[in-house]
Amino acid sequence: MSDPQSLISTFENSDEPLSEAERLALELEKRAQALQTADMQEPLVSLLTFYLGEEWFAVPLDQVKVVSRLLEVTPVPGASPYVLGVINYKSAIYPVLDVHQLLELEANLPTRASRFIIINYGRDAFAVLADSMTEVKEVRQSDLTGQIMVSQDVTIYVNNEIALDGKLLGYLNLEAIIRTVAGEEYFNPDPNGAGIKV
Repeated sequence: MSDPQSLISTFENSDEPLSEAERLALELEKRAQALQTADMQEPLVSLLTFYLGEEWFAVPLDQVKVVSRLLEVTPVPGASPYVLGVINYKSAIYPVLDVHQLLELEANLPTRASRFIIINYGRDAFAVLADSMTEVKEVRQSDLTGQIMVSQDVTIYVNNEIALDGKLLGYLNLEAIIRTVAGEEYFNPDPNGAGIKV
């Protein structure tokens, strides 16, 4: 198969006038090369991927503080129904958000594969209980924007679904999750405040 660049050079350096078909082929090849170049220059985003039940989800790796083995969860009386309690990780307290409930997924009993993902999102820091971890995946920036096809209330918590490795990866909408958990008290004028009220 001919090299596309040499094909373009052959057409452009030819002394003979190009036929309509050759002009069309040349234009299509130039467009394909331009798209390929743009695709190569598009920045990649690293995502930490994990399972909630049978569903595959991701959050931006740069917002993950740490992935921890299971810690004791202390219930908080009067907390939001979406807060399972708090954990103490290295002398810092983090609310554990019940993302299973927000996404209407059946919660599994924790196993040896379960992990806490502690996430920093703006002024907020919180933990999510993942049923199992997978790996870090790199996707194009443009893959993170778009619409998901399923029309359910829970879709506000998923920014987009990315086709990857023959499966759909749900890119979580952290802001929507925080706003739902925090309710009216999400806005916190105190810059030293945690933002999420448990």
